Amino acid sequence: WSNYRRAGMSSPGEASLADSLMAGKTTAATSWFLPLKVHWSGHTPKEVQARTFKRILDAVVVPIFGLGYLIQASFACVPGVAASSSSNEPSMLAVGLAAIAVWVLAVHCFAFPAPTEDQDAYRAQALIGRWVYLTRHCLTLQAWHLVLSCFAAYSSWLTALTNGMSVWIGGLGWFVTIQYFMLVVPSKPFQEDCELWAGRGVHFKAVGILIHAPALPLAVVDLLLSKTGGGLREAFSWQRTFALVFVYTLVYLSIIVANFQVTERWPYGLMNDLGTSARKWAKFIAAQTVILVAFASLNWLLLLWKIS
Repeated sequence: WSNYRRAGMSSPGEASLADSLMAGKTTAATSWFLPLKVHWSGHTPKEVQARTFKRILDAVVVPIFGLGYLIQASFACVPGVAASSSSNEPSMLAVGLAAIAVWVLAVHCFAFPAPTEDQDAYRAQALIGRWVYLTRHCLTLQAWHLVLSCFAAYSSWLTALTNGMSVWIGGLGWFVTIQYFMLVVPSKPFQEDCELWAGRGVHFKAVGILIHAPALPLAVVDLLLSKTGGGLREAFSWQRTFALVFVYTLVYLSIIVANFQVTERWPYGLMNDLGTSARKWAKFIAAQTVILVAFASLNWLLLLWKIS
């Protein structure tokens, strides 16, 4: 059905593509840095243009999120803390965590299958790309956190900031991994997308797991093994961290609501079930906020256990 829907094309090139689609001649290929079939040859010129726009947008926004991380860290960290750097060079563990986080972010930016026009995700991403998803926010902030944690070996200022952000970043990591498998994966829209991409020969489900699964273990290892107990004790503020949780939740909700006003699509299919019911939305927002606070709290407990 989707092949015939996609065949409504006018130019010779698009007509040729439509013939290939209906003849089943499209192929799926692996990426040079990922041994999964993620690149599909059946995208229309319009879809390729949209994919290019999103990659350019990523190149602009990822560095901006680096600045955003530093602003958040300046707020979250205990004021006036100037922790001494733990060593003259980053540990192999810190470098390894940063490398994994950057690779996962690269997979999400360059290797995650680009949606087609017959998917709601295509419309949802039309304005701000994948920045409409909390997953992209988490992966980017976590990558910056772990990269800057490496450079913290040379800077007492960065040491304090990254220590002060560890619980917040950890909470985001837990949220993305657990909520993905508990809410997104079982949802009907996600299962339909998996079936659609499987029919195209693309490993959509596998790459989704690869992107979402590492955030939680990266957060735990960073907090318990990579950071020092003394540095965490000096820089972490639970009042500032939980204030940041609430502020970021409101900012993110504002982003997706504004995006919906333009695209008429929610980033997650499960949100369609909420309709226009204020009661359902209030319950959903409250539940997700409580869950994010709970995950941050669990990371706080890990911190307390580590420094005790």
